[in-house]
Amino acid sequence: MAFTTFFLLSLFAFATTIPLVTFTEAVSSILDVSSLNRTSFPPGFIFGSAASAYQEDVGIMKNMSFDAYRLSISWSRILPSIQPFVTLFHWDLPQALEDEYGGFLSPQIVNDYRDYAEVCFKEFGDRVKHWITLNEPSTYSTGGYSIGMFPPGRCSDWQNLNCTGGDSATEPYLVAHNLLLAHAAAVQLYKTKYQVPLLLKRSKNTFEEGKIGITLISHWFVPATDSKLDQRATQRAFDSMLGWFMEPLTKGEYPKSMRSLVGSRLPKFSKEQARLLTGSFDFLGLNYYTAMYVSNAPNQTNAQPTYLTDSLANMTYVWNGKPIGPKAASFWLYVYPRGFQNLLLYIKEKYNNPIIYITENGIDEHNDPTISLDQALVDVDRIKYHYEHLFYLREAIRNGSNVKGYFLWSLLDNFEWEEGYTVRFGLYFVDYNNNFRRYQKLSAQWFQRFLKNLTVFFLIKGTQILNHISSYQMEFKAFLLVGLFALVTISASVSFAEEVVAPILDVSSLNRTSFPKGFIFGTASAAYQEDVGIMKHMNLDAYRLSISWSRILPRIQPFVTLFHWDLPQTLEEEYGGFLSPDIVKHFGEYVDVCFKEFGDRVKHWITLNEPFTYSFAGYALGQFVPARCSKWVNPNCIGGDSGTEPYVVAHHLLLAHAAAVQIYKNKYQASQKGVIGITLVSSWFEPRSNSNEDKEAAKRAIDFMFGWFMAPLATGDYPKSMRSLVGNRLPKFNTQQATEVNGSFDFIGLNYYTAKYASPAPKLNDGKLNYITDSLANLTDERNGIPIGPRAASDWLYVYPKGIKEVLLHIKNDYNNPLIYITENGMDEYDDPTLSLKEALMDTFRIDYHYRHLFYLQSAIW
Repeated sequence: MAFTTFFLLSLFAFATTIPLVTFTEAVSSILDVSSLNRTSFPPGFIFGSAASAYQEDVGIMKNMSFDAYRLSISWSRILPSIQPFVTLFHWDLPQALEDEYGGFLSPQIVNDYRDYAEVCFKEFGDRVKHWITLNEPSTYSTGGYSIGMFPPGRCSDWQNLNCTGGDSATEPYLVAHNLLLAHAAAVQLYKTKYQVPLLLKRSKNTFEEGKIGITLISHWFVPATDSKLDQRATQRAFDSMLGWFMEPLTKGEYPKSMRSLVGSRLPKFSKEQARLLTGSFDFLGLNYYTAMYVSNAPNQTNAQPTYLTDSLANMTYVWNGKPIGPKAASFWLYVYPRGFQNLLLYIKEKYNNPIIYITENGIDEHNDPTISLDQALVDVDRIKYHYEHLFYLREAIRNGSNVKGYFLWSLLDNFEWEEGYTVRFGLYFVDYNNNFRRYQKLSAQWFQRFLKNLTVFFLIKGTQILNHISSYQMEFKAFLLVGLFALVTISASVSFAEEVVAPILDVSSLNRTSFPKGFIFGTASAAYQEDVGIMKHMNLDAYRLSISWSRILPRIQPFVTLFHWDLPQTLEEEYGGFLSPDIVKHFGEYVDVCFKEFGDRVKHWITLNEPFTYSFAGYALGQFVPARCSKWVNPNCIGGDSGTEPYVVAHHLLLAHAAAVQIYKNKYQASQKGVIGITLVSSWFEPRSNSNEDKEAAKRAIDFMFGWFMAPLATGDYPKSMRSLVGNRLPKFNTQQATEVNGSFDFIGLNYYTAKYASPAPKLNDGKLNYITDSLANLTDERNGIPIGPRAASDWLYVYPKGIKEVLLHIKNDYNNPLIYITENGMDEYDDPTLSLKEALMDTFRIDYHYRHLFYLQSAIW
C-alpha cells in the first residue's frame, strides 16, 4: 500500500532494527483486500500520523517516503524574544556528495554549498540576523583528513589509524582550501543578494541588517622556554591553527610560515579567489578552550610529511612534568583562563581588531556512574572555569578587544565526538538511562542567578591566599542555547555558600556593567533539540544552532496546529483562560504572529486540536489541565462547575477559532495561498439495540461530542438536542458571531479511534448538573458482556474499524460533505518491560488496525 503523505511528530532517532516478518505471515483479515492499494484512493489523497509535539528527526519521514507532517505551535513559546545565531555547516556533509565526488576534497563542493546556503538565506533570512558559514574548519580538516578521527575518517596509511584512505600531507590543505572558497562564495551571495536588499528596505520598525561570519577555533600557545627557537615555533603553531584560516580571510593568502614549510602541497588562491576571501566576514566567531606549550621541532628530512609535523612545532600540555593547567575530562582540555585574554589581544593586534563573538567556551567532567545524582550535579569546577574565563574576557575588552558576545558550551550534556558520552559539558545533567531526563546542575543555578541580576555568595577556601568571603554579582544579557530537549525537573540540593570555590581574582567589580552595553552571553552545541523553556527559565535571549545540510530540503509539507491545549499560564492566571471572552482577542493576536512569520511556508493551518477533549476533560472531568470540575465529580479538581464551564469554554474556543479564520482569510490567504481548518474528534456510537430509543440516544451522543462543534461551524448554532437539554446553561451566539462561526473552515481535521454503544439514560433530578449526563445517553464499551471490539492498551480504546466509515458518512449526510483530512488514527500497546526488543517491534496488531481502518476509509470515499 502506497502513502502520499504522513504527518510525523515526536521523532527522536532512526530505527535500527525491524522484525523479520512479512505481511502474509503476520496479518490475518476476513476482508476482501485485493483492490486495496494506492489506486483505491483519489489522486492527491493524503495519509498521516500525528502527535502533539514535534521533535525531529525528519530523516525518518524521508526514509519512509512520507511527504507531510502535522505539528503544533506552542502558544506560550511563540514569542520567546530569543535571537538565533545559525551555523550553516557543522561537519554534516550530505553523504551523497561525499560518495559522488569526495565532498570537500573537490572544488565542485563550492557551488553545491552556495546553492545550499541560498536556500537557507531565502527561507530563514527574515528571522536570522547572524549567520555563521562554517564551524571550526581547522578541526574538520585535521580531524577528518590528517588523523582520521572525525568523518570521513581519512589519513595516510602509514599512521596506522584505521583510516579509510587518504593522504595526511595533502588532503587537510586541500579540504581547508575548498572550505574557504565555499565560505567566500556563501558570503558573496549573502552580501550581494540578501544583505543589500535588506539594507535598502530597512526602516526602524521593520527590517534589521543581517550579518555573516565564520567560527574558528584556536588554543593559546605558550613558548616552552624563553629561547628564540621556541618563540618562533610558537608563532608557527598559531599560524598552523588560527592563521591557516584567518590570514586568507584578512589578507587573501596563507601565512608565510605555511607557504614556506608546506610548499607545493599548499594550494594557491587565484587573484579573484583572494579578492573574494579578503574581508569576507562581518564578525569572527571564536572557540576557545585550552592552551599548550610549544617548543621547536627540528626538520627531519627523511620523515613522512604530514600536517601534524609541517609546522616544526612540538605542542604539549605538560612541560618538564608541569601541566599548563588543571586537566578536565577530555584528554585535550587543560584549563588556562589567562590564554583567553592573550588570544583575544593577539587577534586584536594581528588582524585589525575584528568584531568577535565567543561561540564556544566550556569544560567537561567524566561521566562517572559510581557517584550519586546529587554529587553529579555539584559541578564547582565548571563555575570556576567560566568565572575565570569571564574575568579575562572582561580584561581583554577593557584593553580594546572588540568582543560582542559569549556563548557557553554547552547547555546540555551531549555526544562529544571521539569521547562520545563518556564526558559531560552541560549546565544540565542528562540521564541517558532514563529517557534523557534533564537535571539542573549547580552551574546552571549560578548562571541563572547572574542572568536575573542576583548576587551570588561564594565561600573561598583551600588556598593560603584566599581565606575570606567575597561576594560579587555578575549579570548576563543573553544566552545562546542549542541542544535543548526538555524542561528541567530537579536541581541539586546544595547551597552556593557551602560548596563553590572562587578563583584567585579581584572580583569585586565583575558585574554586568563590566561589559559593554548589548554584550551577549550564550551557550551552544551542534544540534538543536528543544526546549526553549529552559532558555526563558534562565532569562536568556539568544541561542546558537546549526542547520543540517543533508536535511534542509526534505520536501515534506507541514500541517500546523495553532492550539494543542498549551495555554500560556499567564492568561490562565489573569482571567481564567478560555473561561473568559478576553481569550478571543489574545488568541487572534497570537495566530496573527504565526501567520505572519510562518505563512509563506505553511499551507495547511489547524486552529484547534480536539476542542471537545479540552472542554470535556479539562472542565467536566478535571482529568486534563486546568483540572476544573465540580467537586462531586472529582474531589481533586481545583474548582469549577461541570454543568456550565465545559459549555463556556467550548463557546470561547469556537469564537477564538472564528476570529483566527477571519484574520487569515482577510489578511493572509490571498497572498499565502494556504487553507485553514479545525481538528475535531469523534467516536462512533452504535445503538445498543434496534429500538428507536437507543437510536435516538446514539444520535444525541454524537451531537454532544461531534455536533457540539460541527453544528455551529456548519449552521451557526448548536445542535437542537443540546439546546433542548442544556437550556440556558448553553451559551448563545449573537447574530454577528453566528455569521463568523458559520462556514469558518476550508477543511475539517477528523481524529477517530474508537466506538461505543449508546442507550437512553433517565433524566436526573438530584440537582447535580453535569455535561456528562446532559445528553441522556448511557455510553458503554460492551453489550451483553461482549466488547464492541478488541481492547487496546488504553482503557478507552476499543477497536471498531467500521466506525470510521460511519462517522465519515454521518458528516457527509448531516454537514454537507466538507473536505476532510484524517488527522489522527491509531492504537496503542502496553509498554511491557518483559519483552525483548525484537518482540516489542512485532506490532502486527497495529498493521491489522490500520489496514482495516483504511479499508473502511476507502469504502467511505467510494
